[in-house]
Amino acid sequence: MNISICICTRKREDGLKRLLNSLSEMLIPEGVEIKIVIVENDSSNFSEAAVREFSDGGKLNIKYCVETKQGLVYARNRSVAEAGDCDFCCFTDDDEVVAKDWIIELVKCQREFEADGVAGPTMPSFSIELPVSISDFHKPKSYPYGTIVESAFTGNLLVRKGSLDSLTGPFETKLNFSGGEDSYLTKQISSLGGVIRFNPNALAYETIPDKRATVGYMVKRKYRTANTELLIRSITDKNFNKLRVSMRLIMRFLNGLLIFIPCYFSGGVKKYNGLVKMANAVGGFAFIFGKSSEFYK
Repeated sequence: MNISICICTRKREDGLKRLLNSLSEMLIPEGVEIKIVIVENDSSNFSEAAVREFSDGGKLNIKYCVETKQGLVYARNRSVAEAGDCDFCCFTDDDEVVAKDWIIELVKCQREFEADGVAGPTMPSFSIELPVSISDFHKPKSYPYGTIVESAFTGNLLVRKGSLDSLTGPFETKLNFSGGEDSYLTKQISSLGGVIRFNPNALAYETIPDKRATVGYMVKRKYRTANTELLIRSITDKNFNKLRVSMRLIMRFLNGLLIFIPCYFSGGVKKYNGLVKMANAVGGFAFIFGKSSEFYK
């Protein structure tokens, strides 16, 4: 089995070094060959020197290239193209590190179920102690071993290369700055009959900077995800109806308001739940009125 680990980066040299260091220490399953593809989404080869330090050491087989067309989707598509003739592409991010048995767990699950993809959880790593309401916001959903999931995220994902090659892109360029290109891609694979399994033991860890460990970031993130979810639905659902969606958004906003107001005055932590619901509704309304998120621009 040949696996290309695809990494997109942009001016995150320290994070990329931490990731490469964790990849250099990971255990490789028997019968598996690993190649690492790094795509710099910039006008210059900002991280090339740091990458060479690892590739020259001989531990990692690394292919490095620069994608000058701005946007994460273009970088992801370039990484898949540069992966070449392999059996699987494995995605992770430049602000993550992976467990030593990460690839072992992904491959184990894939082989056991003959899956077209395997997803694992990306656990948050904080530098400061946080209220539970904020730390829980960053925790990923988890499922029992082998659970079939309709969609997944590229922070921790193994996908059959043939499934990627069957799609145009394969990542959708309409989602270049909005995000959501990974969940959209995996939903496409699932809709075409592909099966993606979940392995809670295939662990990756994302470094959460202090600026993201705030209520303000929670609000912005929920705004963005709601906006992007409706954008994706408008692309995929022929019966998408703005009026019906608007009625649900109104109910969601009012529900959030009913939670937020009493908790705000009583000091209850559930006020954040209400705030997040309202942000979600506002993000949805922004899309309804023609404003798409450009969270990643």
